[in-house]
Amino acid sequence: RISMGIAWLVIVAAEMLVGGTGIGYFVWNEWNNLSLVNVIFAVLVIGVVGMLLDMAFAKLQKGVTYVE
Repeated sequence: RISMGIAWLVIVAAEMLVGGTGIGYFVWNEWNNLSLVNVIFAVLVIGVVGMLLDMAFAKLQKGVTYVE
């Protein structure tokens, strides 16, 4: 689960640096346009997606974890 969070962070950061498409590019582009409302909304979306990924992997972990 920790690796998934790190991967999500790296994907967004790479999109900011490389540009072109993605939520990271959107955040960087809106920041450069000084559209702070869109930046805040995008950061919240990034957080919600990260939380949903963590919750999904927590359920998956419960399903495959061995319990005596």
